[in-house]
Amino acid sequence: MTRTLRIAMPNKGSLAPGSRQLLTAAGFDLCGVGPRLFYTDQDNDAEILSLRARDIPEMIAQGYVDAGITGRDLVADSGHELSEMLTLGFGRSTVRVAAPHGHVDNLRALHGKRVATTLPSLTARHLAGLGVRATVVAMTGAVEGAVHLGVAEAVVDVVESGRTMAAHDLRVIGAPLVISEAVLVALPAATGAPELRRLAERLGKVLPTRGTVGAFG
Repeated sequence: MTRTLRIAMPNKGSLAPGSRQLLTAAGFDLCGVGPRLFYTDQDNDAEILSLRARDIPEMIAQGYVDAGITGRDLVADSGHELSEMLTLGFGRSTVRVAAPHGHVDNLRALHGKRVATTLPSLTARHLAGLGVRATVVAMTGAVEGAVHLGVAEAVVDVVESGRTMAAHDLRVIGAPLVISEAVLVALPAATGAPELRRLAERLGKVLPTRGTVGAFG
């Protein structure tokens, strides 16, 4: 008897529409996902779980989910060693440090300062790797306003176009912490499982050609 494969997808946010479109294009039935946070696709021996993108790496690491679609930045922040089975080409962004013009000109100038972010583990590791001792202030959102509020002297956040940073009089400094996009991830020890290989193959076959405008977000 085939074991039901548990696949997690983001329930909201920028990665949700592309994930839904991709799974649907690959032939998975998502008609019950929305009203419910989980739905069994009996024809594909799969259970689709609609979870917070941030929680998906943890659920995979703990063995509750077999594979999931989430952002590379969120995997990096989780600290878990997960394998990227497939890069999906949507949700592209970079994680950057930003500060007000003239206040912080380079990353080493963050020494002794406060840095606000929704990616505290990733930020702390990155700064520590540069020998910068800063106080990382964890936030759940609206990071761009942290400097104006006096919460921090700089921020680390996901940057897509850069317009939001500019609107808050912030400019990016230094190299990206992560170049992110949507990825299909699983535990390294599980990637050789036949059902996970078939999942990656199915999704890979319906991925749009790189550069296709608008495809999957």
